[in-house]
Amino acid sequence: MLRLLRGAVLLLLVLAFLDPKGSLPGRVVYLLDFSPSAREGVFALAARLPKDGVYVAFAERAATLPSPTARRLDLGEGTDLREAYKEALRHRPSRAVLVSDGLLEPIPPPFPLDALYVPPRPYVAVRLVPPAYPLYGETVGVGVVLEAPAPAEARLRVEGPGGVLERALRVEGRRALVYPFPLTEKARVQAVAEGPWGRSEAAVEVAPADRAKALVLGDAALARYLEAQGFQVEEGFTLPLEADLVAVGAGVLDLPEGAPEALRAFLRQGGGLLFTATPKGLFFGGWDRALPEELPLKPLGREGAALVLVLDVSGSMEGEKLAMAVAGALALVETATPEDRLGVVVFSSGHRVLFPPRPMTEQAKKEARSLLLSLEAGGGTVLGGAFREALRLLKGVPVERKAVLVLTDGLLSDPKEPILSLAAASGVEVSALALGPDADAPFLEELARRGGGRFYRAASPKELPRLFLREGQEVFRGEALEGRFPVEARPHPLTEGFRFPPLSVLLPARAEPWAEVLLTSGGRAVLAVGERGEGRVAALATDLSRSWRGWEGASAFLGGLARWLAGARRALALYAYPEGEGVRLVLLGRLERPLILAGGKEVAPVPVGPLRHEARLKEEGVLLDGKRRLPLPLPLPGEWTPRDGQALLQALAEGSGGRLLSPEALPIGAEAPLPLRPYLLGLALLLFLGERLLEARRSQGTIGERPLG
Repeated sequence: MLRLLRGAVLLLLVLAFLDPKGSLPGRVVYLLDFSPSAREGVFALAARLPKDGVYVAFAERAATLPSPTARRLDLGEGTDLREAYKEALRHRPSRAVLVSDGLLEPIPPPFPLDALYVPPRPYVAVRLVPPAYPLYGETVGVGVVLEAPAPAEARLRVEGPGGVLERALRVEGRRALVYPFPLTEKARVQAVAEGPWGRSEAAVEVAPADRAKALVLGDAALARYLEAQGFQVEEGFTLPLEADLVAVGAGVLDLPEGAPEALRAFLRQGGGLLFTATPKGLFFGGWDRALPEELPLKPLGREGAALVLVLDVSGSMEGEKLAMAVAGALALVETATPEDRLGVVVFSSGHRVLFPPRPMTEQAKKEARSLLLSLEAGGGTVLGGAFREALRLLKGVPVERKAVLVLTDGLLSDPKEPILSLAAASGVEVSALALGPDADAPFLEELARRGGGRFYRAASPKELPRLFLREGQEVFRGEALEGRFPVEARPHPLTEGFRFPPLSVLLPARAEPWAEVLLTSGGRAVLAVGERGEGRVAALATDLSRSWRGWEGASAFLGGLARWLAGARRALALYAYPEGEGVRLVLLGRLERPLILAGGKEVAPVPVGPLRHEARLKEEGVLLDGKRRLPLPLPLPGEWTPRDGQALLQALAEGSGGRLLSPEALPIGAEAPLPLRPYLLGLALLLFLGERLLEARRSQGTIGERPLG
């Protein structure tokens, strides 16, 4: 008997280890999709559902129903399976049946699930997607997205600051249009779609996220135009250049040292530059010489000028003085054009021609640099011979404007009056530069007066390069034309819709090969634009204080040009492409350290190319970039987003061990699994205790029968 009990205990333990299961009648919970796209189909099927089930209706929220034909229209306009599962679990289902059109986010169920497909009702949903980062005065576009889970006809009407847009169209899946308008204040856009299926509508408000910042240098008229267009306008050159656009109507020498280099770097790194013609700007300002690779316009028909530099290389010039004088002469070489002629005569105890006046071609500039860098100081200070040699060299030069610039740092050893008389009688413009406190400033000032030129005083050698540039700017200058110059516009988005009046002032100019000409006058370029590095640049060959003063369209045109120029740095274009259950977000523009906050998580956009980042999102969020905080209105899947709902439901059901049902397969039964392990272990324990009790009794009987002593 004991062996039999022990064998039964072992057998029960083995069976418990194998964990066999039985079954009991189970509970079926029906999940009824009451979202707007599915509720009509579900209502039509309700009467065919079994009466003994448990019914949970859901949309954005979920609630238990007393019967399959009960209706709830207060559960929201979206579809959230999580809420349906949560409510169903309260009833401890053995199985669930999802009755839906499949226009939802597929979420794996926590229980076995069958699915029953109902077709969505015909409908066209309209949504409006605002621009991500609209600027004041910018022409923005509101995205109009139409979605239909089944093909449908619709009449669309969009109203807003851009007028009324009306279309009759057929929507199959998803269609998108753009409603553009200039943003000058907070705006409201409304859209209505109507058809036999009913009516849908949407509205959105768009407010300027920021105003572009413009730094205007030396052009008060342009500053007023840009202020009228909503730009934050500042005047005065400061480093670093913290602006979206820099407008330059001042000369190179009217700005601090390093300005050309700073402007070049600003442009190449994505900033916008606009050069305008003022009495001190554009060609008069020397920008065609200071930034030759960045300026889209160059002077046209310039006759050129001739300048001979008479340079002191006496012993007192040794060291820093000569080095800075050579630097200034090199600056003169760089600012000269092939139409200009430059020569150098050096003097100390005697004189020699370093190189005669010659057109400053690239080869001539290369030779001039080499000769200037070879200069050495030594000897006395005798000017007369060098001055006469400079005048002699200029006699045969075929240009109208001729000039001599004399530089010395000391007192002359030769008679002064012959030099002064020669300057007065030469017919050549003579200028003079006194370097340091030991120079004969009274004589040099008188020399410049008699020669009809300019007198400069440099307290230290460091001032020489800029003073040489100033003299070169005075000599190598062009001429402006005044009169009435008709303007012709070439096709371009910036010129579309404008009728340009004649100009009062024109600087004859030609466009560089890399530039695009937008405005011309008599074959001469008036406005040219182009791209250099990552930025955009434009040059306007007229003085805005005298041209276009009474033209009403001037502000709008110049504002559009300025926004286009600033766009390379300022604009941030966002594109969203639906992919699966989310979107692929593409960000185009200059971003510092972008970070997206969405659904309580941080998502770092991945750089995939120059000025291009991408991220994948399943929820709307906020883009953080430096001081910018931009909401991301994304076209995430909505209630009416077209999907293959039947295939989605089938995949959802089969993934949980269920199947896609047909209405004829209803009702279905359910079995609740019954675990047998606890019962087997309990029976094994009882048999084990019984076996131990029986063995104990047998042991007591054996002791009682043992014989004594």
